[in-house]
Amino acid sequence: MTVNNSYKRFEKTRQAGNPDPLKQPVIVADHILSPMNVGAILRLAANINAAKVWLVYDEDPGFRNYKIKSTSSGASEKIDWEIISPEKLPEVLHPGNEIIAIETTEDAQNIYHAVLPAGVVFMVGNERYGLSDPLLKLAKRRVFIPVPGPISSLNVSHALAIGLFEWLRQHQ
Repeated sequence: MTVNNSYKRFEKTRQAGNPDPLKQPVIVADHILSPMNVGAILRLAANINAAKVWLVYDEDPGFRNYKIKSTSSGASEKIDWEIISPEKLPEVLHPGNEIIAIETTEDAQNIYHAVLPAGVVFMVGNERYGLSDPLLKLAKRRVFIPVPGPISSLNVSHALAIGLFEWLRQHQ
């Protein structure tokens, strides 16, 4: 058994890259409370080759970088990410990308029935309250992940992973 077969398996994908930022997802994470979840989100961003990660906070959350760095498995140094205020976020989002909220709302569509665009911004909310109303209003669409079991919520990084890899499945 060889350890880390994924490095060999995905080497060609990494070398090919994806130079068109409109074909790389952008991630917006709204007021994430746990630095471990931030790290997991950054790791997912590197897994999927995201163009950018915007971490939305009203003020600096004061996380210790070593927690983010260790949870992200080095992704925090390999991808483009920034902290931004909610007011400035609309100014930096490319108008060619469709903003999709991964959020359980009355008008949300099942993610497995949704056609996801190549140019996409996925927004996820914090662990307690979800997406804030101002960010939710930026979304053109909302999608939910069906959860049939007795626990009806997912960890924010798990929900984002499902959204990102469903997007990848549709665009490979």
